[in-house]
Amino acid sequence: MRLYLLIMVLFGGFLFIMTKKTIRGIRNNNPLNIRKGNDWQGESSLSGDAAFETFKHHKFGFRAGARVMRNYQQLHGLDNLSEMIHRFAPPVENSTKNYAQFVAKQVGVGVNESINLQDDELLADVLHAMSIMEVGRHYSRADAMQGVKLA
Repeated sequence: MRLYLLIMVLFGGFLFIMTKKTIRGIRNNNPLNIRKGNDWQGESSLSGDAAFETFKHHKFGFRAGARVMRNYQQLHGLDNLSEMIHRFAPPVENSTKNYAQFVAKQVGVGVNESINLQDDELLADVLHAMSIMEVGRHYSRADAMQGVKLA
């Protein structure tokens, strides 16, 4: 019995340490590191993060990203990755120019080229590339498409 308890305590401690070391966006199921501010579909009520959204599943994080990016285009008239990324990841906290160039290269468009985010395929490509910038190569394009389909 003591051995069982010792194993459980050690395993629980290992999980705690590994959870704290996990990248924030992955831990929060928030592939784009969207800051708190809206009541999102799929938002988790068990969030311990005061600054960034926590979702029940990463597909809801991608859904939120899809909504944000489409709103940038529809409500704010931003029509290229340079403008959108500048708003999404301001230069105060990010290397916005490098971010936009990376996403454009991954997607296969010019950074100042007009794009249409009503195209689900293109939007999934954009979100997947953004997730690579935010949390590394953890999520697939299919994961991004799950969120786009929910948006």
